[in-house]
Amino acid sequence: MPEEVGRVAQELPPDGAPLTVVLTQALDEVSRRVEEVTAGEGLALEQWLVLRRLAAHGDQAMRDLVADTRLNDSTLTRVVDRLAALGLVYREADPVDRRRVRVTLSARGRAVHQRLAPAVADAERDLTDDPALLAALARLARPRAEA
Repeated sequence: MPEEVGRVAQELPPDGAPLTVVLTQALDEVSRRVEEVTAGEGLALEQWLVLRRLAAHGDQAMRDLVADTRLNDSTLTRVVDRLAALGLVYREADPVDRRRVRVTLSARGRAVHQRLAPAVADAERDLTDDPALLAALARLARPRAEA
């Protein structure tokens, strides 16, 4: 692990690099680490984000998943199509508003999430256990109206 930390540090931009560059490179590394865990189930990061959201908050309207995962409509549709093909989620019309589509985690999807979640958390923790950094990132992640 120390050599990997050194490799990541060498790839980071020098001090004073634009925030967008630093965050983009950090996101690339987080994505790579998470996908190392989820690849065994055939899941990409975007699919993991949808599973995580559904496991944490129950069934969701597609538009709510768009807002939470930051995936655009067409990408989210492809992600949900793939998850449905794997038997991890179900899609159905909202009983109140038939124009809306709701996505629900299947029993298989919940089992996959429960199996992968601890390893994903470990992969994330391996990147940083600095509470100050995590708090700063959480502040950046809040919508401006809440900041």
